[in-house]
Amino acid sequence: MRVIPLHPLRIAGQLACILFTAGAQDVLAFSAAKGLLTQSMGVFQLTGKTNPSLREVNGGRLCVNGFGKTPPGYYFKGQIGLEQCAAIAQEQPSSLGFRWGRIGFDYGVYSSYAHALGGNQSDPVDLSLLFPDADDFVCAVYVGFDTLGQPYSFVKSNLSSQFSKPKLKDGPASSVCFQRWTMTEFFKPFVSELWFCYMPKAMVEHCDKQSTEFYMQGKLFIVVFCFFLAILGYIMADLPEFEAPLVWFTRLLLNLELGLLSCGLLLEKWYDTENASYFILAYVLDVAGGVLLFCPYWIMERISEDSPFNTAYLLLLAFSPCFLMEFMSYWSHFILLVGHQPLLIGVVAFSTSALFMRYYAHLKAHWEASKVDIERRDSSDDIDKASYASVPTDEPEPPECCNADRTFSMFSNKFPRSCV
Repeated sequence: MRVIPLHPLRIAGQLACILFTAGAQDVLAFSAAKGLLTQSMGVFQLTGKTNPSLREVNGGRLCVNGFGKTPPGYYFKGQIGLEQCAAIAQEQPSSLGFRWGRIGFDYGVYSSYAHALGGNQSDPVDLSLLFPDADDFVCAVYVGFDTLGQPYSFVKSNLSSQFSKPKLKDGPASSVCFQRWTMTEFFKPFVSELWFCYMPKAMVEHCDKQSTEFYMQGKLFIVVFCFFLAILGYIMADLPEFEAPLVWFTRLLLNLELGLLSCGLLLEKWYDTENASYFILAYVLDVAGGVLLFCPYWIMERISEDSPFNTAYLLLLAFSPCFLMEFMSYWSHFILLVGHQPLLIGVVAFSTSALFMRYYAHLKAHWEASKVDIERRDSSDDIDKASYASVPTDEPEPPECCNADRTFSMFSNKFPRSCV
């Protein structure tokens, strides 16, 4: 009889527990990332005139000008969304743009948006799916310099007062044009952060001009660099003790570089980048490319071992990864590239190639040693035969008449020992 009046209370308690648990889950699942990624945010647009697609957005930590340098900026952290960060940046005097993002994102969602072949290429990027966890975001507002050469002071507002006090980080640049990564990211197993850089729409023409100047300076630098490599190769042409370790060091750097190139090429052209065939093909391309690029060195070595072009060519191959990594740091598929372990593929290609070459050298030395032993044995036998044939004896040569046929040996007793 007591169960009946307690039954409504029990139901009410269960409902309260369900509502409380659901409310707690909503609080835990709350993320400041809302809405879709758009190309324009007020007076700002994505750097590099890219579309709001993860196939085109680089996602790098650095927002740089046309020469790869970052401007001064104010950094603050909290539950701040992309639209709020854009609004705060628009309130600042001489605003150069802003950066929004954080450490930690859903790599699977990113991969589905950014995959080169197939996937959600044209679908709008849902920020709540990309950043599902309720972690704090970082908003960096970049500002220009005043007449005294100092960054403009941060202007507080009702919106910015809700977050922590911004910290100033100085920088030499006076514009935001592109987005890039640092080269240290190449040596990490995967990328754990994702950022979006926005620049003023009015700075597009200025950024294009800076980019043209940067590429022109880069071409001139490469020409001068190759000239000094030729001089260095001429100086070190007669140093075989220097060239021998340089060959192995160049092979290692070249295989690492080809690992980046092969993985990047297959990310653009291969249909399934998560299958084992992708990594096998990347490995084969790495090994084959290393052999092909070393062919000019082997040809020059066969023509003249003391040629200065041999050492200069090795130095050029050894320094070439620096130029490639600089280019790759701006590439839109950088996060996918690092996630496919290109440097590990390069290390495996170098290790197997080195083991094969050492084994081949061992077999070649064994074959040459065996050949020398056979020639020495044949030569020794010829000498022995010649010595044996030319040994003099004290016995006189028998007359020709004694060289009778052996068939008459039965009558030897009837003839004297001498034919005289």
